[in-house]
Amino acid sequence: MTLSRKLLVFTMVCMAGVKASAQEMSTPYSVYGIGDLEHRNYNHNSGMGYTGLALKSTLLSSGNNPASLAGLPRSFFTMDISGAARFVTYSGDPITTDNSGNRDFTVKKLGLSTKLNSFWGSGVGFRQLSSVNYSFTKSGNVEGSNDTYAINYSGDGGLHDFYWANAFQLGKHLSLGVTSSYVTGSINQLASLTNAASDTAVSGKRQDSYSHFRFETGAIYSIDLSKNWNFSLGASFADKTKLSVERTLVLKGNSQQVLNESNTTASQFYLPRSYGAGIALSSKAGQTFALDYLFQDWSSLNVKGDGWQLMSSHRISAGAEFARYTTDQFGRNFRKRSFQMGAYVNNSYLQVRNHPINEWGLTGGFSSSTKSGMLYTISAEGGTRGTVQSGLIKENFVQLTWSFSFREFLFSQGRKYN
Repeated sequence: MTLSRKLLVFTMVCMAGVKASAQEMSTPYSVYGIGDLEHRNYNHNSGMGYTGLALKSTLLSSGNNPASLAGLPRSFFTMDISGAARFVTYSGDPITTDNSGNRDFTVKKLGLSTKLNSFWGSGVGFRQLSSVNYSFTKSGNVEGSNDTYAINYSGDGGLHDFYWANAFQLGKHLSLGVTSSYVTGSINQLASLTNAASDTAVSGKRQDSYSHFRFETGAIYSIDLSKNWNFSLGASFADKTKLSVERTLVLKGNSQQVLNESNTTASQFYLPRSYGAGIALSSKAGQTFALDYLFQDWSSLNVKGDGWQLMSSHRISAGAEFARYTTDQFGRNFRKRSFQMGAYVNNSYLQVRNHPINEWGLTGGFSSSTKSGMLYTISAEGGTRGTVQSGLIKENFVQLTWSFSFREFLFSQGRKYN
C-alpha cells in the first residue's frame, strides 16, 4: 500500500479517542458526532438559564416553544439578533501553557416575527445547531512502515437551522405551534501527515454535507390564578429526523497536487426524538418564575466510535425575572427594564472513555429599552463542562450573551395612532 493510500485510510478513520500531544481548540469535544450541539436558546430569556418553554412571546419573540408566537401583539413586526462571546480555560493532560485558553465570538440567531391576525403569529430566521472547531497533533506510524510521522488533525464547520415558525391561539387559554426547519451545513476534517526526515507531506480532507427538513411542535396552556397572577404549562416535541449526508474526500501530495478525489453518499445520520416540558408563574407586576426539562433520546440511535458513544441527554433549567413595564406610543405595555437570574444542569449526549461530558452553569442578565424602541439584553454565564479523568479535558468558561430587538409598526387596519 502506498503512503498516499495509507493516509487516505487515516482520513476515513474516526478521530475519537485519540490522545493528542498538543491541542488548540475552541470546542475540543466537537471532534465527535456532528460537533458541539447547541442546547441554549438565545433570546431575551438567556439570563433565566435559557428557560422559557411555558412562556409566551407577549412583547418580544422568544423561540423556546413553537407555540410562543401566538402571544405577540398585533400590528407590529419584531426583528431579533443574538450572539455570544465565550471565554474558556482548559485543564487536563493534553493542555499546556500554549493552549490553556480560548475565546470565540459568534452570531447565534437572527429572526423576524409578527402577529398576522388576532390568532396567528409567524416568524422566520436561522440559528446555530452545532459547531466544530478543533486542532491537535499526534505522532504515530503508518501501518507497514517504521517511519514516524506527525499527524495534524483539524476540523471546522457546523450545522444551521433555517426555520419558519407558526403559532395559533385556540380560545383564551391554549396556543399550538409548529416550527418547520431546513437543517443544513458541512463538517470539514483535515488530516496532514509529515515526515521531517524525508520531507514527505500528504494531506487528506473529508467534507460531510448534511441536509434535511425537520419539524417541531409545541403547546402552551395558560390560566389566571387570580387577578394578578397567571400560571402556564408548556410542552414541545420533535420526532427522529434523518439527515442526508454527502461525503467528499480529497487527497493531496507535497506540491498540493490532487492525488485522489471522490464523492459518495455517506451513511445517514439521525437527530433524535426529543421531548420538553415547562411551567411558569408570572404576575402583572413583572415577576416571572419558570422551570424547564428537556430530554433527547440519543441512546436509541446507537451512534458510537472508538472510545465514545452518544447517550440520551437530560437538561433541567430554572430562572426568574423581575421586570418593569411602561406604555409605548401606541398605548401598549412595553418592557422598560428587567433583571434575570437562572441556572441549568445539562447531562450531555456525549460519553467519552466511559465518562459523561456533563455541564452546568449559572446565569444573570439585564435588559433595557431605548427611546427609539430598541430593546437590548446582556447576560453573563459561568460554568464548567467535562472532566480531567482518563486524560480528558475540562472546560471552565464565562460567556457573555447579547440580544437586540427592534419593534416597528406594521399596519393599523384602519386605526390611527397619535
